[in-house]
Amino acid sequence: SVWEYILTIFFPDTCAGCKKKDTLLCEFCIQNTRHPERDLPKDIYAACDYRDTQIKRALLFLKYYKKRRLGEILGQILSERLMEEISDIRMYTLGAPIIIIPVPLSKKRSKERGYNQAEDIARGFINTIHTENSPSRPLFEIQNGIIIKDKDTKPQARITNRNERLSNVKNCFKINPKNNFSLKGRTVIVIDDITTTGSTITEVMKILIEAGAKKVVGFAVAH
Repeated sequence: SVWEYILTIFFPDTCAGCKKKDTLLCEFCIQNTRHPERDLPKDIYAACDYRDTQIKRALLFLKYYKKRRLGEILGQILSERLMEEISDIRMYTLGAPIIIIPVPLSKKRSKERGYNQAEDIARGFINTIHTENSPSRPLFEIQNGIIIKDKDTKPQARITNRNERLSNVKNCFKINPKNNFSLKGRTVIVIDDITTTGSTITEVMKILIEAGAKKVVGFAVAH
């Protein structure tokens, strides 16, 4: 977009970690990013430790500075580091594509930002996977319209209390009443940028299971 082009002129691409020019996240910084060292909630997995500066800055640039190409890079990291989990999940699919659902934004937040960073990560995640599947039998199928966020909530990053985080997202997601896609018996991966308590992803996962999904897990870039 024009806005992204202007940003590139005045704020040229540099690595979020080491400031190397002409890259948003260099291979050295990617390889030196730690895996999560803190426990995660059941059925939620993360690729990186959020306390690492390069990941924290990369997510900040993606989310608030329109560096959307970072979504592709972070999605690649997600797919490569969670390959074992992906293999385990495939056992539940019975040959059907795994449904990928990015955590949705509220209408207000989507209008303000102009894009959903979780969707950018999800598309990077899908594009990175190389499988034996033919184009007619893809491994993944992204679905954006199944879940909607019908309540604008305070950003989770601004809430430090665990109970407040849980209550902040409670009942703010629901199945889109216009959705006609059946989740019955399907396997789903919910993708988000960051998980701390797991409250956001867990809330989405709960609704998908209630809607008939057989197996639902959550993937996040950082924890």
